[in-house]
Amino acid sequence: MRLRSRWAGANDRRPVWFVAIAAAAALALAAGCSSGSGSSGGSGSHAVHLTYALWDPVQEVGYKKSIALFEKSHPGITVSVEQIPYPDYESKLTSEFAAGDGPDVFWVNTPFLAQFEEANVMLNLAPLIKKDHVNMSIYRPALIALHSHDGAIYGLPKDWDTEGIFYNKTYFAQHHITIPANLTWNPVNGGSFLTLAKEATTDANGTNALSPSFNPAQVATYGVSVVNAPDIGYGPFLASAGVPVFQQAGLAQGVKCSCYPNRVTFDTPAGVAALQFLVNLGLKYHVAPPASEYGANGAAPTNEDVTLFARGKTAMAVEGDWFTDTIAATANFKFGVLPIPTGPDGRWSFTNGLIDAINAHTPNQAAAWELERWLGSPTSESIMGSGGYIWPGIASLDSTFLNYWKKKGVDVSPFLEEAQDSSHVETLPVAPEAGQIITSLASDLGPAWLGSESVSAAMAHAAADANTELQHPGE
Repeated sequence: MRLRSRWAGANDRRPVWFVAIAAAAALALAAGCSSGSGSSGGSGSHAVHLTYALWDPVQEVGYKKSIALFEKSHPGITVSVEQIPYPDYESKLTSEFAAGDGPDVFWVNTPFLAQFEEANVMLNLAPLIKKDHVNMSIYRPALIALHSHDGAIYGLPKDWDTEGIFYNKTYFAQHHITIPANLTWNPVNGGSFLTLAKEATTDANGTNALSPSFNPAQVATYGVSVVNAPDIGYGPFLASAGVPVFQQAGLAQGVKCSCYPNRVTFDTPAGVAALQFLVNLGLKYHVAPPASEYGANGAAPTNEDVTLFARGKTAMAVEGDWFTDTIAATANFKFGVLPIPTGPDGRWSFTNGLIDAINAHTPNQAAAWELERWLGSPTSESIMGSGGYIWPGIASLDSTFLNYWKKKGVDVSPFLEEAQDSSHVETLPVAPEAGQIITSLASDLGPAWLGSESVSAAMAHAAADANTELQHPGE
């Protein structure tokens, strides 16, 4: 599962550590220290010890349960789980890779993928998948496409994410708010989504924003939060207005994939109108908190929007499914999940997922491949899904995660419905400058969210900077 938009902590630019990793990789190959030189995977005369790196302490609990079973069935292999806090994860691993070291198996997030690929630190699993007849049809095709390039496959999908709207069921019941059967939006009048947000917004006197006596200067509870972020903010709305943030770059294994985009074209009249509507939620309609409450540029870099929702300051929050655990642990009210509203071009969501990659230069390649296969197996992914840790990358195991939260009174099926509509999902980009692109988008669009610059000017600036990064990386 992701943290903030999966992009937090990404380097501003690539070259220094990227060149160091590439050089280290070349030296390792020249010295004959590639992954083929090590153990056969624990079946020989000595035990093999592997290190598995991840960043989520919640998932760490589940993976330790899974790995305990792995070790029992693979007595020649032991595994240490290394939990590295997300803000430090990329820098720590890149430093280790540059020194010719690093974990044997490790989580890969979208912002790292293109850089790690070009630096040759991830093993291409395609030959091993073919040799061992791994059934890739059990995984969601979009996840395979996201982590494949030029015939290479860099990991077996371990999980997936989409976005939805968390809502405060207790608050809705107290205010007798009825949720529309089909939530819609449009940039002209806002549709039933804006009406619902107004009804859920109340001032200090308990008057909602549908009433002419509503006082926008004394809002007690805002109806909704939408932040300045492409995947869990404006992206699904722009896509549902016919303006994807990242252009589709062709077909990958039969799935539309914006994985390797070469341009953005969201600064169109339709794109401007869509973002203007979202900005107006706070500036005009007063149903969303001022963007300044989400931190710098209204991008909620440390999950300020999640905190506001858990405190009851907002009645709804557009978020990713990976925040379900956090909200359950911090909110003192019942909550539910609504789908992203349907727009003029249908209902869209971003989808993403993590993989376990194998260090291309581990001396324990065979053992690492055994661990990789285990972590991507139905047994392991069922453990993680039934424990409520992840939506498994194996589609047939969706019910495990669904049932876990159902038992806790939370229907998370809207996330699943969005994932199943593969023609209306967009992916985050895989590009060497991915982190810088997302940083630039937040910075360039921030003034529009804050009301200090027009939406059209901010979007033109953002598109120009993103295209520079995509077409002339490193300049």
